[in-house]
Amino acid sequence: MDCCNEGACTKLDEDILDIPLDDPDANAAAAKIQASFRGHMTRKKIKEGEMDRKTKDAECANSTRGGDLRNGD
Repeated sequence: MDCCNEGACTKLDEDILDIPLDDPDANAAAAKIQASFRGHMTRKKIKEGEMDRKTKDAECANSTRGGDLRNGD
C-alpha cells in the first residue's frame, strides 16, 4: 500500500529534480548551509568537551587523595 497518492509523490519528485546542480547560486547556498552545519557540530563537540572536563575537574577536586600530582606528591 502506498503512503501517498500518485499525484503528490510525482509533484515532490519533480520539485527535487528541478534544482539545477550546475547553478553557481545553488552551489553557493549549499556550501553556506554545509559550513553552517559543520560549525554547529564543532561548537556542540567543543561544548560537550568542556562539560566533560568540568565534570572530571570537579571529581578530582572532591577526591579524598591528598597531594599535588604536579609536584610528584
